[in-house]
Amino acid sequence: MAIKSICRSAIVAIAATGLCTSAFAQDLRREAFAGRNITQDEAASLESQLVERPRDLIARARLVGYYRRQQFRNDAARANHVAHVIWLIKNAPEANVLAGPEALIYKAFAADGYAKGKDAWSWHLENDPNNLRILKHAANFLRLDDRQLAIQMFNRAQSLDPENPDWAQQLGHLHQLDSRLRDGTRDPAAAKRALAQFERAYELSDELRRGYLLRHLGTSAFQAGSIEKAGAYAEEMLEGNAEGWNHGNRIHFGNLILGRIALLERDIEEAKSRLVASGETPGSPQLNSFGPDMTLARDLLEHGETNVVLEYLALCSKFWKLHRGDLERWIAQIKDGKTPDFGRSLRF
Repeated sequence: MAIKSICRSAIVAIAATGLCTSAFAQDLRREAFAGRNITQDEAASLESQLVERPRDLIARARLVGYYRRQQFRNDAARANHVAHVIWLIKNAPEANVLAGPEALIYKAFAADGYAKGKDAWSWHLENDPNNLRILKHAANFLRLDDRQLAIQMFNRAQSLDPENPDWAQQLGHLHQLDSRLRDGTRDPAAAKRALAQFERAYELSDELRRGYLLRHLGTSAFQAGSIEKAGAYAEEMLEGNAEGWNHGNRIHFGNLILGRIALLERDIEEAKSRLVASGETPGSPQLNSFGPDMTLARDLLEHGETNVVLEYLALCSKFWKLHRGDLERWIAQIKDGKTPDFGRSLRF
């Protein structure tokens, strides 16, 4: 009841001040991104501003970005991040900063804050159940720790707005996450649900978004056991691959999918060739930051093909500059006859 009372008071205040309209109109995600680079003194100045003007959304969004960057190293920063995110959920639920990772509260690190955020979103959804922005932002908040609830929210949004490809794309990503089992294998049923949503998104999308979706179509088709479809999507990724931010992703994942298909067909030489081709990507914003996928490399190591995997890792070093020593460690382990634990790099 306390949460509901607080939220009801906040909604009344929003209506009186026009804060909802203001939050809707401003690009607060950009402000949160800018906040990552402010200094400690600048953050303190923004906190002082909020004492005088608590509804200064730009200041609050910048502080969300600032504290988010430090929250895993600093308990006070994590508490401040939680406080600002909860304020935004209660007072400006349509603000676009709540659609991104800046507004996530991780249950494992801040269980009480996560529970408060979940309660606040529940109140909004009870009182405005057909608000697409609130459905989107609530699902974003819940997607890591309450994935099934997030799926329900995106399903509702899709039923209200069936021609919007965003809902299908988001559902595809969540079902694809659901398909990964604890032992690293895939649940084909969840992968099929992901594939169906990605195909729906593809049908509803323009050409630019379709180019982005091809990777997810190909990987989910492979995971669902639809090998012929996976191959067709991979070939499409490699054909007509225009320059742009996604160019390197298409080279990388198109060849990886075809390489895994070749391995299923016991064509080791083709799989090796595709691994090298995937490593010859010029990189991309995603590959340069999070690195290459190591699934086909791991599979070839299990077939004793160490030389081609070492060649692949050498190629990856040309674009993956943020590997934090992973590449050197993996190379040393492979030369020592071991198969590394590739961890989060086994995405496909």
